[in-house]
Amino acid sequence: MSKIIKAPFTDDEVNNLNDYQVSGIFHEFTCGNQGDDAHIKFEFEKKYKKINFETGFKIFLEEERRRGVNYPEAVFNSTSLIATKKGWICPVCDYKQNWAHEFMSVKQF
Repeated sequence: MSKIIKAPFTDDEVNNLNDYQVSGIFHEFTCGNQGDDAHIKFEFEKKYKKINFETGFKIFLEEERRRGVNYPEAVFNSTSLIATKKGWICPVCDYKQNWAHEFMSVKQF
């Protein structure tokens, strides 16, 4: 079983945790409120910065459904947490997490 570390995290731990989040080794930590409209909008606008959300998202959904994709909005529903000294935070809402697996906090690369 993996040892758990708790915030506050050191500068090195923060850097290593954030590197681990984007490494693709395992699924990253995500927000516990994942799935609400604010997260879908945040992820959509992050990918399509120049498109008005209301118009662009409606067009995107219509095009994807025509292609046979049942739940195209799921593509924009994976808000990864960001490690800080005080713990993990969600970039969209007030979700916080104060722990991580110790192996995630060690330089991997």
